[in-house]
Amino acid sequence: MQIRVLGASGSEEPGYRSPAFLVDDFLLMDAGTVSLSLESEEQCRITHIFLTHAHLDHIKGIPFLVDNIVSSGQGCRLSILSGKDVIADLKRNIFNNRIWPDFSTIPDAENPVMRYREISTRGRIQVGDYSIYATRVNHAVPTYGYMIENRSSTALVYTGDTGPTERIWKRMRGHRVSALIAEVSFPDELEELALASGHLTPSLLETEITKMPVIPQTIYITHLKPFHKATIKKQLARIRKTRIEILRDGMVITV
Repeated sequence: MQIRVLGASGSEEPGYRSPAFLVDDFLLMDAGTVSLSLESEEQCRITHIFLTHAHLDHIKGIPFLVDNIVSSGQGCRLSILSGKDVIADLKRNIFNNRIWPDFSTIPDAENPVMRYREISTRGRIQVGDYSIYATRVNHAVPTYGYMIENRSSTALVYTGDTGPTERIWKRMRGHRVSALIAEVSFPDELEELALASGHLTPSLLETEITKMPVIPQTIYITHLKPFHKATIKKQLARIRKTRIEILRDGMVITV
């Protein structure tokens, strides 16, 4: 599978965009950045968005994406998938006909441009050739990490935002996880802040690696706070257990 990094930052400033990872042009993991990174035709190819949680930096690309899809008149349709708590937040706080139109009823409720789909942490969701597994992780609000597995049984795991956690590593057992996209938001000096807000530091990530039943060939790092990027990069370089690479906006990785 090919993953295009539309955004990989833990905050926004020039040159740094919010998290979104486009898998094989049609499946989006989080949606912090969409229309600023994709042409109209590319936006219309997206059919599914899996959201880790409802924090603004992970959802703010959706309103403009659905608006562009409707305006294009090409008949494109979009499914938004996450846990029922995340879906409820979107309905109540964003697509409520006050902050933004309720696109789940546009052009009409029978054939809307956008549909919600609540997912369970039991079993898997099949989307095309991919089996997708959702698992709760440890963040300040209800949050889900995902494992995406293709037909050849190669898997990618994306943690979303999380502090120290357990279940998503257990989910990896028995699967051939070749790559992990993991968040590291703060440097080691701000561990107390990281733990209080449900995030990781380089040292906390190193501890998480010891919990994994199988260590992925590459761990890709996302969600760094731009102000602390240089410090985090130096601290990540001390991790020797596997290959560590910091993601950049516009990168393309193949799993």
